[in-house]
Amino acid sequence: MRKRKIILWSLAIIGVFVASIAVCDIMVSRTTSGRTYDNVDSIPHRKVGMILGTSPISTWNGRRNYYFDHRIKAGADLYKAGKVDWLVVSGGDYRNNENGYDEPVAMRDSLMKQGVDSTRIILDYDGTRTLNSIAKMRDVYCQDSIILISQKYHNERALYQAKHLGIDAIGFNAKTPGKRISWWRNRGREVLARVKLFLDVVRGLHPDIKESVIRDFTDVDADVMSISHINTDYGDLICLRPDMTRLKMDMVCNKIPSPENDSIILAFAGAFTGTEFDKGHANVAGDHVAGGKRFNGYRCKRNTGAFTWSPVMGAQFHYKDYSSALDSAANEGGMGFAQEMMIHDGKAIQTTRPLGNRNVFRALCLDSNNQLALYESQGVVTFGNFIDALHSQGVKEALYTDMGQGWNYCFYRINQFDKSPECLHSKSLPYASNFIVLKIN
Repeated sequence: MRKRKIILWSLAIIGVFVASIAVCDIMVSRTTSGRTYDNVDSIPHRKVGMILGTSPISTWNGRRNYYFDHRIKAGADLYKAGKVDWLVVSGGDYRNNENGYDEPVAMRDSLMKQGVDSTRIILDYDGTRTLNSIAKMRDVYCQDSIILISQKYHNERALYQAKHLGIDAIGFNAKTPGKRISWWRNRGREVLARVKLFLDVVRGLHPDIKESVIRDFTDVDADVMSISHINTDYGDLICLRPDMTRLKMDMVCNKIPSPENDSIILAFAGAFTGTEFDKGHANVAGDHVAGGKRFNGYRCKRNTGAFTWSPVMGAQFHYKDYSSALDSAANEGGMGFAQEMMIHDGKAIQTTRPLGNRNVFRALCLDSNNQLALYESQGVVTFGNFIDALHSQGVKEALYTDMGQGWNYCFYRINQFDKSPECLHSKSLPYASNFIVLKIN
């Protein structure tokens, strides 16, 4: 009889435990119903997205962690679709552990390889617990509306915690790897984490946040430029994206722009240049527009396209017949120059320059989001590979800009108040006599 009571009590305790687990699991799922999204197009825009941390290498078998890969892709997809302006990568620094790693840095580097601007990625080392990550968004980063990025089961728990902390959050579901063993392992761990979630709520557990300096990193009204380092199968790229809603363009001839001129946000060589600086506009290849005036340059068979900008029409690319476009740019007080067209309407076109030519190349482009961008190869590549690298980024228009030792001179400012600019190349030839400059409008 005593043995039977022990068995019954044991079964009752097990039943209560199992029921508690089930109730916790169901409550989290139901409370967050309708707050997660699987499709990039359907999710609303939020200023900040947060990728919840996991290791790039599985702690179970030492192999590649596809949960990590899918979260990175989800975050990059949201950023490139304009659904988030910033990505916080939240995790811990375990480099001192055996086979350790730095989660935020690993996530940042992986995002950059997928084309996310490094200046739009915030490293959060308080992300050893989901509760800490979410609380920090509110208490340190001053954000009360975010997108959480993880697998669905993890998003649901994170959304419940966000609601408990008074944060308006939605979740974007990263793909869940297809291996059933890893799914059951992670799902089982998640069920227990949901029980712990309710215990933490009952106990009134407070987040443990080490970084306490309050800062709203989204308050960057002075930023007028972004830079990305992009890995492609055809060679790495550097990409500068100016905020053209706040900038104006011009072409400067017979003068080399100085980095000490803090009114210049970006300067780079434009048209092909001869070797006789004192010839003025005649030293520039092809007709061009500077300061709202049209000038004649020397003939150049490589000039198959042109770029123009004016306060009226903005940035425009032209292929083959561009003479009237230069006239319009001059009439509208703009600028323009001719060069070798590489990509037009999203298609590579035949170039005079051999595709096997090797150099550090640069091109003024219209990117996949119809934004003006300046792309440069990270080191020496073939001309053909540079075009393929641009194609891999969805570039719609690409016009070559003069390059080579001395002609590759280029400096830029991320923030309009930066006194000292960064340089892609810091030395110019004395006869590099035309430059494209961007200034605050």
